[in-house]
Amino acid sequence: MSNLLEQELILKKNHGVASITLNRPSVLNAISFAMVQKMHQCLIEWASDDEVNVVVVRGVGEKAFCAGGDIRSLYESVVNGDDTYRNFFAEEFALNEYIYTYPKPYIAFMDGIVMGGGMGISQGAQYRIVTERTRLAMPETAIGYFPDVGGSFFLSRCPGMMGSYLGLTGKSIQGEDAVFCHLADWLISSQQIDHFVKDLETIGQDRPLQQQIDALLQKNGALNQVPKASLASIYDSINQTLSSRNLSKIIQSLTLLESTTPAKWSAEALSKIQKNSPVAMAATLRMVELGQSLPLSACFANELMLVNQWMDKADFVEGIRALIIDKDNQPKWRYTLHEMTDEKLMSLFPFLFK
Repeated sequence: MSNLLEQELILKKNHGVASITLNRPSVLNAISFAMVQKMHQCLIEWASDDEVNVVVVRGVGEKAFCAGGDIRSLYESVVNGDDTYRNFFAEEFALNEYIYTYPKPYIAFMDGIVMGGGMGISQGAQYRIVTERTRLAMPETAIGYFPDVGGSFFLSRCPGMMGSYLGLTGKSIQGEDAVFCHLADWLISSQQIDHFVKDLETIGQDRPLQQQIDALLQKNGALNQVPKASLASIYDSINQTLSSRNLSKIIQSLTLLESTTPAKWSAEALSKIQKNSPVAMAATLRMVELGQSLPLSACFANELMLVNQWMDKADFVEGIRALIIDKDNQPKWRYTLHEMTDEKLMSLFPFLFK
């Protein structure tokens, strides 16, 4: 392993606890291709290592667990016409899917910003732990892309229409709302994380691991039920407004809601929808709908198929140019909201409708 990669991923084993720490704080611990490969390799090795009881995944610093993939390098790959981005997504999705079936307890500390690729390495965890600093989002539609890394699976398993709402708007939510949306399992104080990890070193083989881990979480004040989720109060309104799963109808419903019963959430959602990539939003709604009835492997297969067609037919390059490269914040999307009908989406990606 190169010195650079040793710096980007801190790997340790101590008293039965194997830990992976993402160490790129200057880019909010964004995960690179090399990090994906090394992380996957380590997990495979630790799966059969008798000295490893649990695996812990964290991010360096207080700002972020992982803010996503290294999208600048992916942009350069697409623009240069090489296959690096295809290989990245294929290996990233393989890692993400592997985590769901990992044979040992995999504990992800979703402390700070968690977006995109950060969701990919945490949503399959047996223990998804958030804190008061958590800011969780799948904001891909703003950059002309769709919620991948298993988004069609985990967003489709949020209660009601919450997954469609989060994917469509890119809304950032805090820890309590992440638990409410079934995107996290436990809420713990960030100050207790180190204590909990230290306690994990006391785990023995005399009792079921899950029973011991649950007890240690409770010992450290973690909660798996939250009484103060802000999204609970607008849950019914979101369900009603997004029930059509059709982009134009959702816009009509939001516009009507704003004219009759204005609300902060609907104004914010309408503002986001008017800025985000129309094709990305339409694809997101369809992918989340499809995901509800598909097993995990089929969701990842669909996402990879969509990635491989997306760069030529949709808005990823323009979105990254406008928001990351040139930073003019004025993307010129290929399609207008009016043009982006189900029929148009079907003509672009017919496999989504089979």
